[in-house]
Amino acid sequence: MNGDAVFWGSIVTVVISVVIVIYLGFKVSKLIKSDAEKHNS
Repeated sequence: MNGDAVFWGSIVTVVISVVIVIYLGFKVSKLIKSDAEKHNS
C-alpha cells in the first residue's frame, strides 16, 4: 500500500458516489412525503 494514485482515485470516486446516492435518496423521500401531504389535503 504505497498511496497509489489509482487506488486513492477509486476510493474517492466510490465515496463520492455513495454520498450522492444517499443525498438523492433523502431528496426523493422528502419529495414523496410532500407529494403525499398534497394529496391528503
